[in-house]
Amino acid sequence: MKKAIIFGAGKIAKGFIGQLLYLSNFEICFVDVYKPMVDLLNALKKYHVHVLGNSKLDSEVTGFQAFTFDQNKDIYKAFKEADVAFVSVGGNNLPSVGKNLAEILNVFGVPKRNLNIVACENWKDAGKVLKQSILEHLTKENTDLFETYIGVTEAVMMRTATQPDEKLAKEHPEDVWVQNYWYLPIDKSRTKGDFPNIQSVELMDNFGNFLLQKMYTNNTSNAVIAYTGYLLGYEMIAQAANSPEISKILDTTYDEINAILEAELHVDPQQQKDFSIKARAKYMDWTIVDKVIRHAKDPIRKLGPDDRLIGPCRMGIRHGIYPKTIIETIAKALYFDEITDESAQKLKKMRKEKGIPYVLEHVCQLDSEEPLYNCVLKAVEKIQKEGLTKNHEYNRHYRRWPNG
Repeated sequence: MKKAIIFGAGKIAKGFIGQLLYLSNFEICFVDVYKPMVDLLNALKKYHVHVLGNSKLDSEVTGFQAFTFDQNKDIYKAFKEADVAFVSVGGNNLPSVGKNLAEILNVFGVPKRNLNIVACENWKDAGKVLKQSILEHLTKENTDLFETYIGVTEAVMMRTATQPDEKLAKEHPEDVWVQNYWYLPIDKSRTKGDFPNIQSVELMDNFGNFLLQKMYTNNTSNAVIAYTGYLLGYEMIAQAANSPEISKILDTTYDEINAILEAELHVDPQQQKDFSIKARAKYMDWTIVDKVIRHAKDPIRKLGPDDRLIGPCRMGIRHGIYPKTIIETIAKALYFDEITDESAQKLKKMRKEKGIPYVLEHVCQLDSEEPLYNCVLKAVEKIQKEGLTKNHEYNRHYRRWPNG
């Protein structure tokens, strides 16, 4: 039987990667920092993947073992025997996983055979971040061996995993609820040697363009829904995406995105239109019970110069396309002040103490002379006049449910 090791035992690790590996007849090893989950998985020896909207596609995953990160000898054995490795720990945690793996390899040695590690994160340059964090902590000898035998690549994450209601989560904390989406594209150019056959996995040659297409179609429109939905008081992503106000905005957003990507990447217009229709359907899917706040969290990263908002806006302006709704979403993101999100609170403090121009220059890295800078300032004035920035606390309290 083929073997795989997954660093991470969260929703995507279990509910997407784990399910695909199980259906492809792999023996799986999970590695996670959260000991209660590791202990639970080892005790139950199974978990259930609930495919939302089609229970016939559910899986009861078995045939795995789980370790914590301090079980170095067991982790090395699983890594050495694996046909493929995956990492799904959240982008912020990639450096620590890389460091831990490097320390294990320094003790036990780099396997002298081809093995590929796939970073599965919604994170910019996830594969590069992971590889750099590994190489930084390897000895010179092990660095040479690692570069010779080990490939570090990344995938585009197309499936959403969601949180069930609290009762189900407490009754079955090991289980995962996921979107009915079956596609995992992986960058072929960074792999070494043979890559095992895994259901729904595609090794992609033109990965860079596809990654950009996905980010600026899915992640950009998701940001439009999340930041607008937050200010309007919607609690759930599907509620926001299906609302009359946001639905109208999305009509324009996808037109803007499609025009930008056709101009920049020379993608086929019909293919891009179909791609955006699928993205929209994902966020409008009522079976996906997912909160607006979760999608809007970490605004400082999402307002970065190459991320989902600033990136396509700059690209559009360069091609003579004015992305009105995306620019207005930048303005809305500046006012995401969710109290449970550290990044949002840091952004709020920065905005109040140093002003929006400071945020645009230091977070978005916009030059005051470039057109987008003044476009965002005008968009801020617009949403202020519309009352969005003042009324969102009222909206959050009274309009969590569109029909309530």
